[in-house]
Amino acid sequence: MTAEVAILTLAVILLLLGGALFLPKAETALLKLPRHRIAGVTLTLLCMTWTYLTLRMHPIDFLAFLTPTKLLVACVVLTPLICIFLDNLLCARAIGGLMMLWPMPVILLTRDYVTTLRLIPITLGYISLTLGMIAVFHPWTVRVTCERLSEYRTLRLAVAALLTLAGVLCIIAALSLGKVVGQ
Repeated sequence: MTAEVAILTLAVILLLLGGALFLPKAETALLKLPRHRIAGVTLTLLCMTWTYLTLRMHPIDFLAFLTPTKLLVACVVLTPLICIFLDNLLCARAIGGLMMLWPMPVILLTRDYVTTLRLIPITLGYISLTLGMIAVFHPWTVRVTCERLSEYRTLRLAVAALLTLAGVLCIIAALSLGKVVGQ
């Protein structure tokens, strides 16, 4: 995957999220989202798969004892345990997990480009990483945020506009990528 593809994928996701928040039905969807069971299980499965693939591609020293087979078994065993024992606000935790996972490939792919516009997706990545940690460790903040966005239309539209703007900026950043440092 190239940096352009990664940033354009991020841009599409941001534009879709922003567009979804502009819709009138977003109010009811936001209220149901943090406790939505099917979405929670699906996103948890996606998180665990992504975690497995990330650890396969970029091993961590203190987890070196986990061979690829042990790592796969750990992810397969942990996924249903997470869904069973962390079922309260599971979707909120999974959203936080995805917010912590997506920045790594984008940051790794864009850090060596010469253009300063590469800092747009990198900055968004660090913001997402921070908010993702909050969401995983304090999932009720996602529920409260969803309630506020549902309750206050102006706030929801402002967040939608910010997400859309971030998506447009990511498109600009992806199109501006040029030379890699050292080439």
